[in-house]
Amino acid sequence: MNNHHKSYRDNMKDKAMKKKKDQETFELELYAQLILDEAVFTFQKNRYQDTINLALDRRDEKAFQEASEQYVTFLRSYKQALH
Repeated sequence: MNNHHKSYRDNMKDKAMKKKKDQETFELELYAQLILDEAVFTFQKNRYQDTINLALDRRDEKAFQEASEQYVTFLRSYKQALH
């Protein structure tokens, strides 16, 4: 049926379906972003922890201090980004 000849009911139904599709798209994009953010956070956290552990294994106090400070800064910046 031509769009110009659709009934009011059909037009409202189309608008409702589009709104629902847009909402579902938004939700999927939000879920995807949350998953990516969690993956990046976990990767970075593990990288800092590995660096700290390596410094401990090597008994390298300077490397340990630097890695620990970077890790704390990372955690603080992540916490601030959440607020």
